[in-house]
Amino acid sequence: MKLEIPTKYFAIGGGTIAAIAIISLVLINYHGPTSSEPVSLQHADSKLLEIYNSIPTQTGKNIFMVQSKKLTRSVDPELVDLDSQIISCSANVDGLLTSSPNIGGSCTGPSVSLNGIKGKYLGGQCCGVLQNTTEHHEHLEKLKQYSNIPGIPLDPYKTPVDIAKKWIDYDSNTTLTASEQMVYNQAMKISGEGPCCCSCWHYYVNEGIAKKFIHDYKYDAKQVAEFWGVSDICGI
Repeated sequence: MKLEIPTKYFAIGGGTIAAIAIISLVLINYHGPTSSEPVSLQHADSKLLEIYNSIPTQTGKNIFMVQSKKLTRSVDPELVDLDSQIISCSANVDGLLTSSPNIGGSCTGPSVSLNGIKGKYLGGQCCGVLQNTTEHHEHLEKLKQYSNIPGIPLDPYKTPVDIAKKWIDYDSNTTLTASEQMVYNQAMKISGEGPCCCSCWHYYVNEGIAKKFIHDYKYDAKQVAEFWGVSDICGI
């Protein structure tokens, strides 16, 4: 950068001080690119850019951008698949069951509008980005123990929309007895996050499942809390 100081500032008394002051101001106001400024896509890996463009929602694209370090690092295909699902913090999934499927946004991206939901699931990562699948796989193994209970999402990161709707409706239509509610309340105390980290569709799915566990299967608070723990989809 070239600094030009008009000579008139040196011609007056205290010229040296004036010149130093001006140079300081110019240097303070000048800055080069910072790490927070976006990386130009011209430096992106072409294959990663192709994957980025294939992800159907802006939310998924945002997440992939983080996972790929702004399209400079390869990403596990399993993560790409999860990025390509329907990601939302909305508690209402009814909009996805219309002729113009839509649902509200999330902490990681805007609202979602799709041409259709065939082959798509309600996914996780609404509050944070999943960077690796190690813990996810551990949870999938533990969720297998619930396979004998109808309608339990055995991969909560890929929950069918109709299954989510079923449990949300069950939750809103089911009132626990006083003793059952005590079990639920105790599960809330010992679980950490409760049904989910935010009041999204997954929260009410897991709340409905907990009611089913307590009412029909006589689960205690510890068992409910354990299920909530392994069905986490927050991504963080």
